[in-house]
Amino acid sequence: MNYDIVIVGGAMTGTTLALALSAFTNGKMKIAVLERQPAKQHQQSGFDARCIALSDGSCQKFSRIILPDGQNLWQKIQPFSTHIEQIHVSDKGHSGIVEFSARESHLQQLGAVIELQQAGQIMLQAVEQSDNIDYLCPVEIAHIECSQDGVKISLKNGRTLTAQLLIGADGTKSEVASAVNISQEMLHDYGQTAIIANVQTQQPHQNRAFERFTTEGPLALLPMKDNLMSLVWCVRHADELLQTDENAFLTRLQQQFGWRLGRFQRCGQRFAYPLTLSRAAQHVQARTVLIGNAAQTLHPIAGQGFNLGIRDVMTLANILSYAYLQQQEIGDDALLQQYENKRKADQKQMIQLTDGLLTIFANNLLPLQIGRNLGLMALAQSSMLRQYFAKPTLGWI
Repeated sequence: MNYDIVIVGGAMTGTTLALALSAFTNGKMKIAVLERQPAKQHQQSGFDARCIALSDGSCQKFSRIILPDGQNLWQKIQPFSTHIEQIHVSDKGHSGIVEFSARESHLQQLGAVIELQQAGQIMLQAVEQSDNIDYLCPVEIAHIECSQDGVKISLKNGRTLTAQLLIGADGTKSEVASAVNISQEMLHDYGQTAIIANVQTQQPHQNRAFERFTTEGPLALLPMKDNLMSLVWCVRHADELLQTDENAFLTRLQQQFGWRLGRFQRCGQRFAYPLTLSRAAQHVQARTVLIGNAAQTLHPIAGQGFNLGIRDVMTLANILSYAYLQQQEIGDDALLQQYENKRKADQKQMIQLTDGLLTIFANNLLPLQIGRNLGLMALAQSSMLRQYFAKPTLGWI
């Protein structure tokens, strides 16, 4: 089986890249997507009941990906999304409160919340309609060999794939990175666990998202349809919260969040994962590129991880599709280095932003408490400061 590109990882990031490359080359590029999990089990991997917040810039980037039926990706996903029109930021135990609004920035939305399972179904349907994309699942890789001539991927079912270029879109513990000897460095173990669940509130969310800083870590609520909200609660000791019953869990959540949305009434299934900052030592190597969480995994504060990965995807898709249509070698080292150079500044800025915010707001030293409270009050008083602070998070790069 001969391909131009093989993408390892068939969840949101890898599938978005496949659709973008197909769209930008008018369906000419031959692409394989390899996924370990059977499609019906995606809700336990990439396409689950969890939600993510897309920045306004990510929504705009999705609109550039034209699908086989003539509609763009954002047109397909938008009916199942919930707009974020306002973001309310507060620090528990302090008076500083900031509200960012789409209207103030002359936007229709600051972003949108999508359910991964619904988005995944739309994207997989588009892949099935693309004759030039083969989505292979479930498959397991036995061996990867990269040489000057190309890439050879041996599967455990006995099949062998060859390609000009290999893309690792397979998450934090990337199989691709390991196979080509790219080390993934843990830069910071935050000592926190993110608890993910959907909750229902007494009062309507009115398309507001909330970021609440507590002594244990940030707590975010993202608006969903049917007056549900997607909870991302970062805590130091998760076991008790995961094992307690629903009422006790909601009581603890109420104590940390407050009553801005009235009483928390219901809670769905709870998931958890540990929080670290990690980064691959390099993002390109001979005929290999790492994107998304395989390249860098951020703390979920400010919701920047997936949006950063989408900018990886679109930058890489633009570079590779142009080279392909110009009949250039898409596995060329200089071409891959061009991609890495273009992404360095944005990746560095987002790592510093998320890590810096966590350092400031998770530290209980009195000078930092006073400083961050003064900072929030200054933001609350200045529209210019709010727009300056929000701009990097809107994903327009």
